[in-house]
Amino acid sequence: MLTPTLFSLFFAVFIQPSIEFARADVLPFTSYANDFVDPTYIAAGNFVNTSGEAQKNIIAWAEHLSASGPWSVTTKPIAAPSKDKHDYMSWAPYWWPNCTGVGNTTELTPQQIWVTCPYVNRDGQFNPDRLTINDIGGFFNLSDAVLYNALAFSFENKTSSIYSQNIVKFIDAWFLNNNTYMNPNLNYAQMERGPNGQVGTHTGVLDLKGMVKIVSGILILRKRNCTDWTTEIDTQLNAWTTKYITWLETNKLGTDECASLNNHGSFCFNQLAALKLLVNDVPGSVNTSNTFFHGIYQGQINSTGDQPFEASRTHPYHYRNYNLGAMITNARLLKYADPTSNPWNITTKDGTTIQDALNMVMTVDPNKSGEGDAVAEIYPNIAAVASEYGDPTGKYVAFLNKGFPEYPSDADFLWDQPLAGGSVESSASDPKTGTGSPGKSAATTLQKDSRTLLPAIGAALLMGVVAGW
Repeated sequence: MLTPTLFSLFFAVFIQPSIEFARADVLPFTSYANDFVDPTYIAAGNFVNTSGEAQKNIIAWAEHLSASGPWSVTTKPIAAPSKDKHDYMSWAPYWWPNCTGVGNTTELTPQQIWVTCPYVNRDGQFNPDRLTINDIGGFFNLSDAVLYNALAFSFENKTSSIYSQNIVKFIDAWFLNNNTYMNPNLNYAQMERGPNGQVGTHTGVLDLKGMVKIVSGILILRKRNCTDWTTEIDTQLNAWTTKYITWLETNKLGTDECASLNNHGSFCFNQLAALKLLVNDVPGSVNTSNTFFHGIYQGQINSTGDQPFEASRTHPYHYRNYNLGAMITNARLLKYADPTSNPWNITTKDGTTIQDALNMVMTVDPNKSGEGDAVAEIYPNIAAVASEYGDPTGKYVAFLNKGFPEYPSDADFLWDQPLAGGSVESSASDPKTGTGSPGKSAATTLQKDSRTLLPAIGAALLMGVVAGW
């Protein structure tokens, strides 16, 4: 078994399967909680010549994800309370039924429990029946599939490929097709069930935080002048997105979520900032990001580098890293939308930065909070911070080498540059496709042989787990 990545770690903690991989040179799949991959950097194709293994894994993961798509909100077995099959729906992950006082004389069916019994919150304890409906898993598979297929498309240096065609198919099914589209709202996301709880909660906005990955992928297609991404498709998706942005900015569920002081607010702002980039509202995206950094961000990192709103949770190690990922994404979005900005040096009211928050988490022993298996959550954050702030003493690379020596093979090594590590690969082309890596020294052969990575049902289950955090 390979050293766990973020993906296999979450499975070990929450689902505990035995995962085997057919090829020792392909890492377990990684689904990052959040990230914005600079489309200009990817479109240019000037990757470091040590990123060959990362590119190989990106392609393998793109092909694996694509095999289980497309996805749609219309395939769930239970309709939202609206009875509209196009409405997105999920149940709040930490809420459990308490049926002791409802006075039933016979055993209640699950359907009766959902609407009869009061539900109570147990922070950090996932109710397993939340996956009875899995729009959340479908969306996270979609967001990863769009990002990884866009990256794989960029490696081929073509205007059309199977990877870009995959993206068009997936976007059409989730957002555009008359039979399968999602309504542009989250009125029934993370519902708190019970006799008074058949409507969504503001925390449900978190379900679509993967929008940032989708935006990254589509911007890559645009910048590479992909012929599969037609003007008609772009116009239709922009129309859907404009309606959804309006919902986020005017519906109480959306406004309450962006007003949240913790990770929920952080993810809300970067979702909104990314969506505004998608509809070409660059000033609006910059304003959204600046509102975050001069608003709720000011109270998110204290003078010691700790994150008080995350440190108080049942799983503080996870939540610190979770919000770190969101803050990093906010910084990347602002820097992309406004290259003159310097979000990495914006300080909180206590004079601290994103780097200070990471440095603090690096000193935390996850075993003290019973989260020893969660250490892998810090690796993408370390790579991101090292690439932006530098690593003059080598402490970040040393941490990665100690806990995750395969980090140059993980996808984020491609865009978290400069970052030390990896080895120079030979220049080669895939004999099946005639394609090769566009790296500065041509990084690796992009083999497309058969791989066994992870069953699609496992991917869907995982996305249902992580998206509720």
